[in-house]
Amino acid sequence: MQVTITETSYEIDELKIACQRLDNSNTKIIALHGWQDNSNSFLPLINQMPQYDWYAIDFPGHGLSSWRNKQAHYYFIDYVDDVYRVLQQIAPNEKVIIVGHSMGAMVANLFAGCFPDKLKCVIAIEGLACVTTPDSEVTAQLRNAIESRAKPSSKRVFKRFDQVVNARLAVSDLDYDNAALIMKRNTQQVEDGIKLLTDPKLKHHSGFRFSPSQCQAICTDTTVPMLLIKALNGFKMISQAIENYGQLYTNLDVIAIPGGHHCHMEYAHVIAKEVDVYVNGVN
Repeated sequence: MQVTITETSYEIDELKIACQRLDNSNTKIIALHGWQDNSNSFLPLINQMPQYDWYAIDFPGHGLSSWRNKQAHYYFIDYVDDVYRVLQQIAPNEKVIIVGHSMGAMVANLFAGCFPDKLKCVIAIEGLACVTTPDSEVTAQLRNAIESRAKPSSKRVFKRFDQVVNARLAVSDLDYDNAALIMKRNTQQVEDGIKLLTDPKLKHHSGFRFSPSQCQAICTDTTVPMLLIKALNGFKMISQAIENYGQLYTNLDVIAIPGGHHCHMEYAHVIAKEVDVYVNGVN
């Protein structure tokens, strides 16, 4: 059964944050997607969990949200600020659940470390801690970032939608239908073809990342209940993150389910049951 999803948006200064809503006045879930995905990646899971009050946002530069201004770039920590500012409008005086996938799970992790008083729990799907840069590689990281910004952007218009989908398939483990679902919200029909809505600057190297020791401090400060959902055929970096940081969390549970990195689309029915049991067991 397909549920009724409505479109809304939130303003942060002059930035529009697009959001897909399932409104049923129950426990609020804020859904945070992965890098170069959008809120459509949560539609299969929302359809399996219609008993919750969903807010699935598009991060800036993704989907139907605004791009950051021409002078700005996309820093991981700024997404945490985006979530805070939107949450102040959605639920300023109540605790919510954050469900994050991949980059969105890492954003949720850092948000939980900073603002545990605003959360009931975090559901992290194929994402834990954060991507780090060793101290010895800080200058190389910055150099790569600056050089990547100077490169011209790649072509952003395709003749047909299936070409867009196939381009995404070439760099992911998605099947065609799920790739099409994501790219439907990341594209727009224009006079000369299909235009990508994602900001080209998303592909620039980051000029800053936390060091491993800083990431350890973040994990130690993450005290809210957290469920990490690891895909059996997901990214190897998740297993590495568990090994490096898992013991630092106060309240971390880990489960493994079938599927690849986008398991929340492939096996939404499995995740829905696990999440429902976990949420109902959180005090």
